[in-house]
Amino acid sequence: MVISGEVFEAAGERTKVIERPDEGCADSFEASSRGAILRNLEASEPNWRWLVPFDSAADCSLRFTRQQLHTTAITSAEHSVSLEALARRNTAHISIFFVRTGGIEIGGRRGRKMLSIPAGHVASVCQLAARRLAFDARSSWLALHIPASALRRHFEDITGRPYVQKFVLPLTGFSEADADGLYQTLRQAERNLSPDYPSSDSGEERPILAKAYEQLALAKLFAKLPHNLADAFGRGTLPAAPRQLLKAEAFMRENLSKPITIDDLAGAAGCSPRALQRMFRTYRGGSPIGTLCNYRLAAAHCAIKAGQTANITDLAISLQFSNPGRFSVLYKSAYGLSPSSALRFARDEGKIELADTSEHG
Repeated sequence: MVISGEVFEAAGERTKVIERPDEGCADSFEASSRGAILRNLEASEPNWRWLVPFDSAADCSLRFTRQQLHTTAITSAEHSVSLEALARRNTAHISIFFVRTGGIEIGGRRGRKMLSIPAGHVASVCQLAARRLAFDARSSWLALHIPASALRRHFEDITGRPYVQKFVLPLTGFSEADADGLYQTLRQAERNLSPDYPSSDSGEERPILAKAYEQLALAKLFAKLPHNLADAFGRGTLPAAPRQLLKAEAFMRENLSKPITIDDLAGAAGCSPRALQRMFRTYRGGSPIGTLCNYRLAAAHCAIKAGQTANITDLAISLQFSNPGRFSVLYKSAYGLSPSSALRFARDEGKIELADTSEHG
């Protein structure tokens, strides 16, 4: 265990660990040299290859915190130097960056600029291989990191709607759509879950509190901010999808247990298959068949949670997944655990609820 406040020196480099890195607690540090900054960032965020450009400010300092909630994590940083990061691999995580001062530039492969987040704004970033982040010198920011599978589960639980396209939060000002409300919730979670907080409890209460903060943050994220799934709440903040696309989706929902081809969908929509594919790429970020697969996965997830199936193979076949093994791979990718594990957890929760009902009956 590392004692809070201990200072290490090596080859003229100084690093101050400002909190204990116990399991479940914040992983935090202060560093005042390029080497110490890189070493600590690589340890805290290993999926990113970090760089501190040599033309950075002479004042070389970084204060960094990482707070694990339940399935999500909050990171916060304040640094005098500019930083660059390159994603090593796809992690199926979505990061939501709140920039307080300075700015962050997001780039894709071959240096293609994708998005700039200036001070006072928030936007989402997918952690994909070769994704590049460039942090301005004298920046401070906070980020919420969410596994895509957890985000999908929470979205479907909160809205009761299937997750048919990947989440995207466009560039949004702090003052817009209660973005500052979500930011303040994350800041409060950081403070209350810190080992240094006066009423902090590192025992059994902390996981419960961390999970509650995570659920509150995700509820605010879905219900308040102008993301691309906002229509699930009936807010109508984004341009409505074409009626042909909506007809095709309605046909999908009504025929999940039947074989469906792209020609079937085009016929239901009243347009050509090529036109329908183009509409889905534009408004759903994928193909019609990919969206149909998401509807079927959501139906399977709902059936498993509700205890409406006793056999995963039968469930897969009933929803037109002819290969149960392929269905298990798709389900695990979508929800973070295998369908058999999800079914076992649902049964265990059902037994607990039944026992509680009997006890208080």
